[in-house]
Amino acid sequence: MKKLVEGAVMPVSAPDFEWLFAPGTHHTLSRGDVATVRLRQDASLWLPSGRVVAGEPAMFLSMSGSEDRFVQQVPPGRYPVVLVLAVFGEPDEQDAQEWVAAARLMIRDEPAASWEMATCAGQDAAELGDDEYFGYPVVGGAGGFVDAANIAALRENDDYSNQLLSNLDIHILGETDRTAPATLADDGDRPLAVAFPSGSGDGHYPTWVGRTADGEVACFLTDFCILTGDGDSENDEPPSGNGPISVPEDSTTPPRPPYAARPQPLSPVQRSPVRPPTGIASPATPNIRARRSPSSDET
Repeated sequence: MKKLVEGAVMPVSAPDFEWLFAPGTHHTLSRGDVATVRLRQDASLWLPSGRVVAGEPAMFLSMSGSEDRFVQQVPPGRYPVVLVLAVFGEPDEQDAQEWVAAARLMIRDEPAASWEMATCAGQDAAELGDDEYFGYPVVGGAGGFVDAANIAALRENDDYSNQLLSNLDIHILGETDRTAPATLADDGDRPLAVAFPSGSGDGHYPTWVGRTADGEVACFLTDFCILTGDGDSENDEPPSGNGPISVPEDSTTPPRPPYAARPQPLSPVQRSPVRPPTGIASPATPNIRARRSPSSDET
């Protein structure tokens, strides 16, 4: 249980994602539903510069490659994108429902020993106040990753929205595969951008950087807050998590308490120092300052 100390500055901290999103882990959520974690890996992203941008894919064309990229840079290359799925119901049953709980851009095939908030130029996580975090707003039900150097190529594609975002709509609205990612590739079949459903709906979601024991960047992870606490989605389903959890009998990882807080849905607001939800509406920016609502677990 997190204790708030009067006058203390405590930004939102990362849970143990390695354990929380381990495949086969079971989570009993606050409304009694049980979610089973499954991983999906059928997409990748080409990073010609290694400068990662995360945000709503519809906004990639309006972003600045220099201002909106994360300061945590990685070697150029093509990297897999792994979706963490929360499966409600028996995974093999026809009526089971799957939701994208998180999206992970894998830089190294190594576990993350530590986590830090992904930040853009001019942002300092140490200056965040109580329960504040950096993250991007979603108003169209999708999140995504892109290399800063690929944004110019996307602008040259007059059919960008149709090619990338309509693929998501076909899967989601047609209910053919509600968790399928969508990619936009160049003539050399290099994926310039990848998009995926943002959990159970619109909201405001943080991206974290996992580092190996040697301090190298292992991954970028956007958490859609389905398994990490209450109160972010504008939809009522799936239920939000804040209860006891269990792991399969053959797992070597002992049970731990869940991350018991999640950010509230916010409208797009101006870049910091404006603090949502009191900020004024403006075109979406990819990584803005936000404040998480108090959790019932905090006293």
